[in-house]
Amino acid sequence: MWLMAAVLGLAGCSDPAADGRFEIKRLDANWLSEQVRISTEQRLELSEEARDALIHGVPLTLALDLRIRNTSNQIRAAENSVRYEIRYLPLSDHYQLAFSDDTPTRIFPRLRHVLADLSRSSIVVPTGVLPAGEYEVLARLRLDQNTMPPPMRLPVLLSSKWRHDSSWSSWPLLIATAGSSQ
Repeated sequence: MWLMAAVLGLAGCSDPAADGRFEIKRLDANWLSEQVRISTEQRLELSEEARDALIHGVPLTLALDLRIRNTSNQIRAAENSVRYEIRYLPLSDHYQLAFSDDTPTRIFPRLRHVLADLSRSSIVVPTGVLPAGEYEVLARLRLDQNTMPPPMRLPVLLSSKWRHDSSWSSWPLLIATAGSSQ
């Protein structure tokens, strides 16, 4: 019981002014041929703690979560999560960006170049055949805490300086008859 109170007390003492945040600024979605092509523009800023962990050998995994659902009945038509892993390479003083799909790994001289590259994404989400109607694309960008090393998971969970996640954002997607969309 006292352990639970201590953990909750620590969570309440964390600094609310975290300096790293993710935000999805824009999303364009088009449905064609049983798939939705999604282009996003996002702002990514890592907190000083996240940058420090990266420099000390902790890879950071970012996840872009996407859901497509029918607005009339709220049924999910499709969902997808794309992961990006950022890793610091100390021997070459470069940063590596790896993708969860077949995209080749890329190397950058500075972390700001990695974040600039990640500020725009293009993703294809297979949906299968969808009836015409109004849909919405829900999206969020987050730091995947489950991929952190086990000793760091509790501090990362409790500290506001590790809360980079954007909120869920919604954008309209109209699927018209004959496979066209807006």
